[in-house]
Amino acid sequence: MPAILLNLPAACDPAEPVLLAISGGRDSVALMHLVREAGFTQLILCHLNHGLRGKESIDDAAFVRRMAKKLGLKCEIETEDVAALAEKSRVSTETAAREARHAFFLRMAEKYDVWVVLLAHHAEDQAETIFANLCRGTGLAGLAGIHAVQRLDTGLHLVRPLLQVRRSEIDAYLKSKRFKFREDSSNTSPKHRRNRLRHEALPLLNGIFDRDVVPQVLRLGSLAEQDDDALQRQALAFLMADGRVKEDRSLVITPELLALHPAVSSRVFALWLREAWELPGIDHDVIEAAMGMLAPDGGAKINLPGDRHLRRKAKRMWVE
Repeated sequence: MPAILLNLPAACDPAEPVLLAISGGRDSVALMHLVREAGFTQLILCHLNHGLRGKESIDDAAFVRRMAKKLGLKCEIETEDVAALAEKSRVSTETAAREARHAFFLRMAEKYDVWVVLLAHHAEDQAETIFANLCRGTGLAGLAGIHAVQRLDTGLHLVRPLLQVRRSEIDAYLKSKRFKFREDSSNTSPKHRRNRLRHEALPLLNGIFDRDVVPQVLRLGSLAEQDDDALQRQALAFLMADGRVKEDRSLVITPELLALHPAVSSRVFALWLREAWELPGIDHDVIEAAMGMLAPDGGAKINLPGDRHLRRKAKRMWVE
């Protein structure tokens, strides 16, 4: 079988330790073996038991522990009641699980002073993410899907070396090497939207177009990421120019701001509110309302998340 090529940034030095998120399933087990074959000898396996599948989850953790011991790798295992977290935070189980994993990775990064986490997302994961975002009414950022390298505000770098690798390649690799892994029964449950995308929607589209559509979806994601990056750079350059943002963080309403294309000005507002004012929950509706304040008859005040307000007066905008 053709060799699987890992997409690893130059900053990932095989001689340095690195965290690797491992569930015990086929994808993360394949990634672990592949990076070991690539010369990474100081892997720190990080497994979070979400507490969602009872004994099966406990057995997954035990499998990871045994595998780490056999290979002589460091291993960190924690358990989190994700269902309780979701209920407490009033978010979906998927969102709570992601937040719990990121918090776990951060604890491990601080413990070992290792700030790179390898994740096993692959090409089908990317295609499913792009389709899901499309159906939520996303913009270019959502169409870009999952990033191969993602820097979180915490300083963590999430690296996905398999993002362009097909699931069939991973299966063939595991079979050829006879590597053992755990099967997650929830991966076939129709209760999860992602499973329906994988097992129903993508095969249906393949049949409709009489071709494998995943490569085209990945191409869409790549082009969207490229275009979004260009627009983000324009917005950042605008904000960084002298006199655009004052020391009190207020935004000056200049003719140049008013002349910007909406694709750029929307990103100017998003960056300004999220970065200068460190505001969470800045979504499309908030940005549209903020841009509406630039109109001659625009309002002088709009509500923001967290009981904050955006104000406009005398050619300035600020948050209070």
